[in-house]
Formats: sequence, structure tokens, C-alpha cells
Amino acid sequence: MRFRLVALLLLASLPAQAQAPLERVLSATTLFLSDGGGYDLALLVDNLDDGADLYVYLGLERNTLGAGAKPSFVKKNAAWTGAMAGTRPALAVNDKGSLLIKSENDAVGRDRWSQTLTVVRRNGALTVAGLTYTARDTLDPAAGGSCDLNFLSGKGTRNGKKVEIKAQTIALADWSDEKLPKECKF
Repeated sequence: MRFRLVALLLLASLPAQAQAPLERVLSATTLFLSDGGGYDLALLVDNLDDGADLYVYLGLERNTLGAGAKPSFVKKNAAWTGAMAGTRPALAVNDKGSLLIKSENDAVGRDRWSQTLTVVRRNGALTVAGLTYTARDTLDPAAGGSCDLNFLSGKGTRNGKKVEIKAQTIALADWSDEKLPKECKF
């Protein structure tokens, strides 16, 4: 109920190209990324083109929720989406308060996968701090694998074994699935 109310109130304030019926809002979550108080809201909106656009509202006050709030950040195609269960993206917040953007294909074809981007706010920008990725082939049990990388520390795992990567700051605005690190390609 809370999700639908928040989404409904904000739909009217989305830019014209993003305004959509409530059923196009795939996921929403509140979190605290801002330094200046208030709370923050993230929405995933189906863009009707195999993707979901991310809208992040920073520093909202409860009394301004429906009064023309403008997104602080918009990422087109932030998550892949399909039309059935097992292919719908979602947002969550981890125990450290980071935004999680989850995508998956656990329903169609032999190549199944799931991806979670961990997003934090550093120096005023939304940054991809980590990536968790798993892949499997429904016809070849030996194919596939998993990785869990922390881009900020340069540490991670590939198929349960420790790996080191170049520590880096990746702006969420610059992230694309084409930039999947080699440690996560199976």
C-alpha cells in the first residue's frame, strides 16, 4: 500500500516522457542517500522497450511529496525487464543503506542470470560500488558461474575464489551491461 501511494503521488511529477499509469511502476523504495536530511526515493519505471528507467529523488520532505518534486537523477535503461515473472527488475536497500538494483532472467530460454548493482552516493554522485552476478545454463549444469565484486575496494570473488580487480569509481550514469567485467563473464 505504501509503495502504491508513494508511486502514485510521484507519477504526476515525473517528466512528460516518463509519466505513466501506476502499472508501469515496477518497484519503488525509500532510503537515505542524502546528506541534508529528508528522505530519498528510487523508482523503476517500465520504459516499454525491454528496460526500466531509474528515477531518484533526493532530500524529499513529506509535505512536498506530491508538489512537483523533480528527480535528482535519471538513468535510462538502468535495469533489463521482461514481461513475465522471473524477468521483472526490483529495487531494495541493503543493511548498509545502499540502493540495490536487481535484474534477472530466471524464466526464458536456457541462459538464466541475475544481476544486482549496489549503488552508493559518493562526492554527490551516485556510484556503482559493487556487482553481484550469477549465470547458469539450464541444459549444461557445468556452464555458468558467479561473481561478487566491490569496485571501490578492488576485492571480490569469482566462483567462490578471491579475485582482485582495479579499484575504481564508476558513476551510475556511465554504467551499462556492456561494461560487465571479465570476472563476471561466463
